[in-house]
Amino acid sequence: MIAAVDWGAWAGLVVVSVLAGIAILWIVGGYYHVRYYVLRRHDAATWKCQPQRFLRPDQQRQAMFLSTMNLAIGGTISGTFIYALLHGFDTPIYFDVEAYGWAYTLGSTVLLFVLIDGLAYYAHRALHAKLVFRHVHRWHHRYVATTPFVVTAMHPVEFLIFQAVTFLPLFVIPFHWLSVVVVFVYVLVFNIIDHSGVRLHSRWPWQGPSTYHDDHHVHFHCNFGQHLMFWDRLHGTLRREDRRYGDAVFGGKGEPATGAASGRPRYVRY
Repeated sequence: MIAAVDWGAWAGLVVVSVLAGIAILWIVGGYYHVRYYVLRRHDAATWKCQPQRFLRPDQQRQAMFLSTMNLAIGGTISGTFIYALLHGFDTPIYFDVEAYGWAYTLGSTVLLFVLIDGLAYYAHRALHAKLVFRHVHRWHHRYVATTPFVVTAMHPVEFLIFQAVTFLPLFVIPFHWLSVVVVFVYVLVFNIIDHSGVRLHSRWPWQGPSTYHDDHHVHFHCNFGQHLMFWDRLHGTLRREDRRYGDAVFGGKGEPATGAASGRPRYVRY
């Protein structure tokens, strides 16, 4: 049973969690912003996914504010969760590797990543339902040309949906606490990179290039995956060369392009 709340301890954990998330955003996002958008803006054709598109200054400020605000909300949730965990809240999370062994701990870390990625795909695809998209997810798609600070620039309701699916596996399956931290940090860092608007390829074979998600912002209703392209391939929502997309073409599979020949689907090679 959880004891009476120690508000000082709770506040300390919340502050640390909030500052950690915001620090990751501004350190990683700031690095890519300065390296490309400040120092190399003049030669955007050599590095930018969409060389002809840039956010207006007011859009950039708005994205910075929204992403920072939502990560503060996320930090408050995380800090509260950590406090509850340390004060008797019962979850399958464990602190000693010997409880399950190294093989399970490492394997479950991979499982956590895959589960979060899959749940994020289905949540994201649900946000592209016509009504939800127009009233909630459209906030995020105002930024057709992405930058690192667009990563969590979204409606707070959408952010809370992604927070919920991210935390869901922690209440069902035993994971080591450090596995949770590593996966959560990985997800945030690579989401920043994938929203950078910079043409980048990861050394990790499972991680899609930044153009994969950038195309989602350009074409709207396709490429719903977060890190793995597996889910889009499985459901046929990976962008195809022989299909037409747009903000009013819902469903994730596009419409037949003018003059496109029927036959085997021609998926874009990322």
